[in-house]
Amino acid sequence: MKGIRIVLQIACLYFFYWIGVLIQRTFEIPVPGSIIGMLLLFFLLLSGIVKDRLLDEGSGLLLRYMPLFFVPATVGVIRYPDVFAGKGSLILLALLLSTFLVMVISGLVGQKAVELADKRKKRGV
Repeated sequence: MKGIRIVLQIACLYFFYWIGVLIQRTFEIPVPGSIIGMLLLFFLLLSGIVKDRLLDEGSGLLLRYMPLFFVPATVGVIRYPDVFAGKGSLILLALLLSTFLVMVISGLVGQKAVELADKRKKRGV
């Protein structure tokens, strides 16, 4: 039963992706459909129309295995050493700096989201 629930939750997340792509293609918006779908889901979660517990297990599963999705990109970069021959150290520095910034900002946003969720639970919302 739990497996079916997770599959349905992931299908719901995919539905938001699909709606975002549909909106992007219909209105020819120069923003990727996945971003539009994510923003749509974000606003529905903020408004309370969609409850976060409805997507909790499916999104948790995807987040748990997310690092595996980056392996093909890393392997692809390794196949082109000539790109790093001239300015490789600068590219490596930019890569490390951007990774660090993403980690710090993601951590701060995550902490703020948990604090806000705790406040909402205390208020009984």
